[in-house]
Amino acid sequence: MQEDNAPSATLDASASSTAPETPSRLETAQSTIRYYSGWSFGAGLVSIPVVDMLLVSGVQIQMLRKLSDIYEVKFSEHLARNFVAALLGGLVPQTLSVGVVGPLVRGIPGIGGLLGLATMPAFSAAATYAVGRVFVQHFESGGTFLTFDPVKMREFFRKEYAAAKGAKPVAA
Repeated sequence: MQEDNAPSATLDASASSTAPETPSRLETAQSTIRYYSGWSFGAGLVSIPVVDMLLVSGVQIQMLRKLSDIYEVKFSEHLARNFVAALLGGLVPQTLSVGVVGPLVRGIPGIGGLLGLATMPAFSAAATYAVGRVFVQHFESGGTFLTFDPVKMREFFRKEYAAAKGAKPVAA
């Protein structure tokens, strides 16, 4: 009887050592952030003011839905939209004050569209990346949408946004 069990145990051990290792939850989340940042970059290429922002917002909400699935956190679209708006709302004055062209400038005939096209994709990708990083940190620490405090996370968001602005746009 023992001889029959021994080969089976050996086969099980060798099978598990040759099986590909599944990515960790954090690795999956980081890959998800990169994926949706790429989609935000693409949405930022849409040269229609307001439409581009709606597209980027939709991409960010989908990213948060996916991250909540990864972390098994109950998703709330209403809360997610409010939190994204709160994080980005704190960023807009800072971004405009350092010379990045805002969506309103895109309305200037002739040059506005070109300026927007040059800045909106990078802004969109960096903002999406930062939003994702903030929520991954929150979910990694056991947080949920109900316990998220955008005011407490604003500084971390700004740092992640600044780091993402310095990086090349992420391809999907």
